[in-house]
Amino acid sequence: MGVLVDYFTAGSDRSARLVLPGGPEAAHLPYVDCKGWLDELDTLGAELSGRDLSEFGDSEVIADDGESAGVERMAPETVAALAVVDDAWLREYAEEELLDEFEFERLMALRDLAREAVRLGQGMYRWVCS
Repeated sequence: MGVLVDYFTAGSDRSARLVLPGGPEAAHLPYVDCKGWLDELDTLGAELSGRDLSEFGDSEVIADDGESAGVERMAPETVAALAVVDDAWLREYAEEELLDEFEFERLMALRDLAREAVRLGQGMYRWVCS
């Protein structure tokens, strides 16, 4: 089956913890499915912003079932860096990295999810399940 990775937004850590058993789709939260594609949002944020990864805070584990699923809150610096990336730079980055169209669309969706989190003052989280 592999490892499932979804990035999602929630109004609080408490709300985010509710996705632990079934993921953000089951909890009806906005999310982007990144299975088999992207695991580290902070690395992407650093690449897109031209900043060093050390400038970003660390994500924080907020839930872990001790077996196969966990939820992490992304560092606010990561979310903010991703949220300000414009369409032109995102397209240029995708072309430089030789990304497929579906990968570019996921980049756009992640950026838009980050923008929505910033706009609403919410957190952005990563759900992982194996």
